[in-house]
Amino acid sequence: MKKLKVTVLMLLLVTVLAACGKKAEITITDKGVTTTFEAKLPNTVEAILAEAQITLGAEDVTEPSLQTELSDAAPIKVLRMNTISVVIDDEEKTVKHLDGTVKDLLKDENITLNEAQSMNVKETDQLKDGMKLEIVTKYDVELTYDGKTEKAAAKYANVEELLKDYGITLGQDDVVTPELTAEVKPGLSVVVQRVTYKEEKKDEEIPFETERKDDSSITKGKEVTDTEGENGVKTVTWKVKMVDGKEESREQVSEEVTKEPVNEVILVGTKEKSTKPAGRYETERIAVPNCADGSHGYYEIHYSDGSVEYVEY
Repeated sequence: MKKLKVTVLMLLLVTVLAACGKKAEITITDKGVTTTFEAKLPNTVEAILAEAQITLGAEDVTEPSLQTELSDAAPIKVLRMNTISVVIDDEEKTVKHLDGTVKDLLKDENITLNEAQSMNVKETDQLKDGMKLEIVTKYDVELTYDGKTEKAAAKYANVEELLKDYGITLGQDDVVTPELTAEVKPGLSVVVQRVTYKEEKKDEEIPFETERKDDSSITKGKEVTDTEGENGVKTVTWKVKMVDGKEESREQVSEEVTKEPVNEVILVGTKEKSTKPAGRYETERIAVPNCADGSHGYYEIHYSDGSVEYVEY
């Protein structure tokens, strides 16, 4: 009788255990994070996740599938559907990707980064719903203006857009190289030259001229200064082109004589030189013979100063 009671008790225990099932630690990986959950087995994946209070989205999936019944401890992986905004320079598109990392998304979307491109996230980062993945091309455009040089890394449609982004306002005469409509490409060098004009006045000498006049009262070979020469003065107005504060060129626009020059006048002698001796000299000699004796008499000598002498002979 006692043996019968023990057998019945064991049967009841087996029945209770069968009704309650067994428990096992299940590893659940969700959004890249792995946790351990003690679940009752056997049970479906869907029931285990519900017991673990893990909610699935409409497009989320699991490995194994929700309907799979687990009788032993086995890992469960939740694959979340993520909506990702992918921006490559100025072009943006929205893609969907089931779990994974940034590297997985790039591979599936056939996106390969070159040396000039950089990304705002790491390839090893786990994908998240609503993530924004930005890929920027580093253009290394050199911009020189107002005495400084900067590196522009963003993409611009043309030079005008680049200058606008940097807040550079152009004056009427400023020069930009290359022109504003030029396409911005990697390695491009853009130079802004500030051009201004100023008016400059300067006094300059007007050299006098020399006039030579013949004068018959002056012996030939001699010259006499009749009028001293004197330089004049003129005010010259220049239009000066300044590039980045330095003079590049100048153009004369007007001139005004403020003092007329006085010409030098030189008298040139034309009078022939005299061949007669200088001072008092004999101009005429007249012989006057003696009436009684012709071999004797006197000379009447006239001189240049008008005097007369008489000399016997």
